[in-house]
Amino acid sequence: MNEKWTIIDALRHSRHDWLNRMQMVKGNLSLGKVEEIHSLIDRFVQEARQESNLMGLSMPLFSEWILTYNWKQQPCLLEYEVLGKLHNFSHLDETVCTWTDQFFSMLQHSLDVYVENYVCITIECDADNARFFFDFRGKLTSVEELQNWLATQNNKWYSISYTVRDEEVSVILQPIEKSVVK
Repeated sequence: MNEKWTIIDALRHSRHDWLNRMQMVKGNLSLGKVEEIHSLIDRFVQEARQESNLMGLSMPLFSEWILTYNWKQQPCLLEYEVLGKLHNFSHLDETVCTWTDQFFSMLQHSLDVYVENYVCITIECDADNARFFFDFRGKLTSVEELQNWLATQNNKWYSISYTVRDEEVSVILQPIEKSVVK
């Protein structure tokens, strides 16, 4: 979270991502796989919509954290999804971003780096609040350490509910008070 990206860094990584996508289209085009190309384009459009939805939450620190996570060498792949009607959650930005960074540090310390690990963050928005779901699939080497850390995470700003198993972790981060900025 402390690493600051320059505009050049961001453009470099974004360009690299788009070139990879174009290579996938080009490869399928040369193989005559038109349906696969349509599927890829649909996926790219959906990813762009989700990126727009993420930024529409008015949480620039949290959005940057998510969007740049996979740009660094990480022990797990991150995906995200924003569901519901977008609202201004700017007042949650620093708290949620800091908690997410701490959770990922603890998670990464507890997982087996020799297997494929995957995390999906789902942000569910409703009329006056947001809930943040963190779903991990992979392999943990230290379940108890992660459980102990999660057990200490409820505070005056949010509540946590969670399930931790050897190969999956599900966490719900729920702001306690109404969280939409009017």
